[in-house]
Amino acid sequence: MNKLLLITAAGYIVGVRAIENEKNHSILLSDVYINNPSQRLIDHFESLEIAKEQIIGHKKLSADDAQNLISRWEATYFTTS
Repeated sequence: MNKLLLITAAGYIVGVRAIENEKNHSILLSDVYINNPSQRLIDHFESLEIAKEQIIGHKKLSADDAQNLISRWEATYFTTS
């Protein structure tokens, strides 16, 4: 299952596109990870609806690429010295 990497002003979002709602101009994602670099925080949600105007950029990722990206985020924030 391919995932999307979305770039927003608040951070980076990885999720599976569930529904694109043209009427509401939003995208519904499932199995969502949000990387907020300013707070050094990663959140996981079952689903998230995001307005298309909040999206600065996007890229399709394979499941492996998405998992590698999330693992790198976790390693960056949760590594102890």
